[in-house]
Amino acid sequence: MITENKDIREVESIIEIVDCLENETYGQNPFNLIRYFESLPNDFFHDYLRSLSIPYLFHEFEKMVPSHENPIMLFSEKLQQLHAWVNDLSANESLKHLLNGNFETSSTSFDVEVKNHTGQHYGNLFKEFNHQSYFEEARDLLNTRLVRNNINLPFHNLSLLDQGCGGGRYTVAWKLLGVKHCTGIDFSDIGIEDARKRIAFAGITDVEFIKGSVLNMPFPDESFDIVYSNGVLHHTENWQKGIEEQLRVMKKGGWGWQYLIEVPGGIFWDKIEILRAIMKNVNKTFAQKILGSLNIPTNRIFYMLDHVMVPINTRLTAEDIYKALEIQGAKDIKRLTRGTDFDRVESIYNKIPFSKEKFGVGENRFVFSK
Repeated sequence: MITENKDIREVESIIEIVDCLENETYGQNPFNLIRYFESLPNDFFHDYLRSLSIPYLFHEFEKMVPSHENPIMLFSEKLQQLHAWVNDLSANESLKHLLNGNFETSSTSFDVEVKNHTGQHYGNLFKEFNHQSYFEEARDLLNTRLVRNNINLPFHNLSLLDQGCGGGRYTVAWKLLGVKHCTGIDFSDIGIEDARKRIAFAGITDVEFIKGSVLNMPFPDESFDIVYSNGVLHHTENWQKGIEEQLRVMKKGGWGWQYLIEVPGGIFWDKIEILRAIMKNVNKTFAQKILGSLNIPTNRIFYMLDHVMVPINTRLTAEDIYKALEIQGAKDIKRLTRGTDFDRVESIYNKIPFSKEKFGVGENRFVFSK
């Protein structure tokens, strides 16, 4: 009976992380894969294999995106193949001997408090961005999203707050697009320090970075013309409080941007939740080093580890977000339907094959006024 209760608890803990297990979209393949990884020891070699599952599933999913074949069947097959592949590698004593000693398991420890843990996670990722990814790529991505959604603001007269700026990439991007003064706030010491060093090195002025919580910001009411929150509040313990704070510090007549991850999310999010279950006990810095050893570009490592290894990853419907914004006094609320070429909403806009199955509803990016 004890064994049965233990099995039930294990199943329930997996389902809490991986939504697609409940409707069995891919049969038993996700569950079997996750349980197999859980049966493996938590040591260097097997954490190496767990880390390899990340680029494997990301790469295989991306090969499916332009395909006209049924992606549900394809993804289910890939989960089976990953299971078989790792099983073979796990039994390979020569590979185990070759790898042991080639990497040192990171001793980096992560704070148990969510905001500190999250700050460390993103700080360690952001600081690895090269000059092009930090300055030029962020500016171009932001500009494309604004242009394709017909957003045109008088930037040169406006002040902006980046609510949860991380390493400050998009804070600086807004400045490069012409915003008069930009402020970034984040709880990550690593991110804030890196951001300050970068703007000093680049000679960028009228940008400042402040350490603080996005759920309790140290600014008076109605302080900023623009309050930009881009993929942050879904990693906090109270995303609604974050929206309340966003509207509080926004001036009357001001403009806001809010991006929170979506439900339904299709295979794109199913693969991430499966990987979250696989990687839940793996050291984050260790995983970053393993992906780096494969010569994966820094910005792509960020893309892969972003949601896979962060402590909280709350997904929301568009209706949830719209209602929360409305409660806090937002007006003219609009969900964006365009994005950059690799944004999920752009794939849906362009009607790629099986876009619903692959991407669900796409990113929940909203703009609004006060």
